[in-house]
Amino acid sequence: MKKKIGLLLVAALAAAAATSCISYMPYDAGNYAGPSDDTYYDDYGRYDDLDSAYFYDELQPYGIWVSLRPYGYVWIPGHVGYNWRPYTRGHWAWTDCGWTWVSIERWGWIAFHYGRWGWDRSLGWFWVPDIVWGPAWVAWRWGDSHIGWAPLPPGADFVPGRGFGRRQWDIPGRHWNFVRGRDFLDRTIDRWVLPVERNSTLVDRTRFDVNIHERDRRIVDDGVDVDLVRRQTNRTIDRLTLKDSSRPGLAREEGQDLVVSKPVVRRNETARPKRVIDQAKAERELSGETGGRIYQRTPRREDEILRQDHQNERQLLNDSQEAEIKEVQRQAEDERAKVQTPVEKRKVEDQASGRVSELKKRHEQEKAELEKRQKTEETKVRKAPVRRKTKTEPDKS
Repeated sequence: MKKKIGLLLVAALAAAAATSCISYMPYDAGNYAGPSDDTYYDDYGRYDDLDSAYFYDELQPYGIWVSLRPYGYVWIPGHVGYNWRPYTRGHWAWTDCGWTWVSIERWGWIAFHYGRWGWDRSLGWFWVPDIVWGPAWVAWRWGDSHIGWAPLPPGADFVPGRGFGRRQWDIPGRHWNFVRGRDFLDRTIDRWVLPVERNSTLVDRTRFDVNIHERDRRIVDDGVDVDLVRRQTNRTIDRLTLKDSSRPGLAREEGQDLVVSKPVVRRNETARPKRVIDQAKAERELSGETGGRIYQRTPRREDEILRQDHQNERQLLNDSQEAEIKEVQRQAEDERAKVQTPVEKRKVEDQASGRVSELKKRHEQEKAELEKRQKTEETKVRKAPVRRKTKTEPDKS
């Protein structure tokens, strides 16, 4: 009898959650756990016989499904921040399938290894489902002091046996995640991802590549050259071996193995999410009073958290800019050592001085853009104090 009552309570809570408004957590998103693996996964059924409906059901507790043309059903994650971007909360691992993203987000084993990410001005980041697994569906950029990656856009489909249907990529500058090369292997890399205001300069100073292909009937993302990563991080890089997990969930390291969930998923054109929001309603929810807010108890006030976050952004921006100037100066010294005559040396110095001057102008512009965005976010915090939600609230829309 107790077991039946427990099941009824779980069902009632699930029904209430399905009707609540989406909530976003700007900072410290890791405090949100969602449903436990044991209670949710065990109810689904066989892990080795899945179709598209599995993704709809699996991601429902962690965000909202929206009907969005021309993509059909897309998923928008909840409890992420104002400036959240895909492929930032986790770390990179070098494996026998190349660079593999290891997410710490509970739903990341799906959304960063199947499907593509798109951006909408009103909705923010959204995920478009697909059934092909890959170690990381990203494009890469790298230079002398920075490494960057960006999610491949919707429409960049990879067909096993044939590869990509197109090789022209349209990835906006603000979609890139850049870090200083020395920080690329950090296991909490999100703390080193630079503010988007740096992206325009870094896109111009880095080379681009999408290095995803098949090897031994496995999809591989060779991405940025591993020797370059060794030099910039000054670290030894061990190659892990991918092993298939017997159940869904986050990747985990076991010795020299990286155990990942990558089930074969069949396409089911008739499947649909159990709850879908139309685009207009989703825009209202995401732009309203609760859109982009902390919606659970936090140990500190939101304005305090925001202030610390902004301070970290300014420090990252300054450190990155200084590193870029030093790299230009170092290259000039190398060039100067190779020339013989005073005239040639003077020419090298003048060219370096011109590059530094141009960079400093761009750096001042980046700082101005960062300050403008931060003031906008501070205004949001002051105008819309947080309502901390302690229990499920009904959808009043």
